[in-house]
Amino acid sequence: MSEGQLLADRPNVWHGFDLGLLAGLGFALVYGVCAEVLSLTWGLAAVGFLGGIVVGGAVTQGAWAGRKHITVHRLQLAAALTGVGAWIVGLFVAYAISQALIPQPSTGLLERLSFGGFSDYFTGQFEFMRVVHAAALAAAAFMAWRGAR
Repeated sequence: MSEGQLLADRPNVWHGFDLGLLAGLGFALVYGVCAEVLSLTWGLAAVGFLGGIVVGGAVTQGAWAGRKHITVHRLQLAAALTGVGAWIVGLFVAYAISQALIPQPSTGLLERLSFGGFSDYFTGQFEFMRVVHAAALAAAAFMAWRGAR
């Protein structure tokens, strides 16, 4: 192994977290739009899968900047937790879009957005959609963990 091929000894953890959060925000926005505007069903699992890959890759790129490295399990865990958090934010984005699209509402949008309303939105969905969202969550978390290698 030549000197240029040496393994990186320490990751830039904060840069990895920053890029992972930025990628997670993008994933959340895409997930919310796909859930409510495009009305995807099983396609949401694919969105979760791809979102997880993007989050994991962003964490790896930010932490290692393309240098050869070993797998750091705390970075993988951080990426998986970022994927889970992004999925939750994505569900909230879907809920906010659903509230914004109500025709002729009697109250303002900010009045309709609440934790109780979000909970009702998620639990009030057909059981099929809860399974789809759970599959998207699992795909996002696993692929983010796997992608942060």
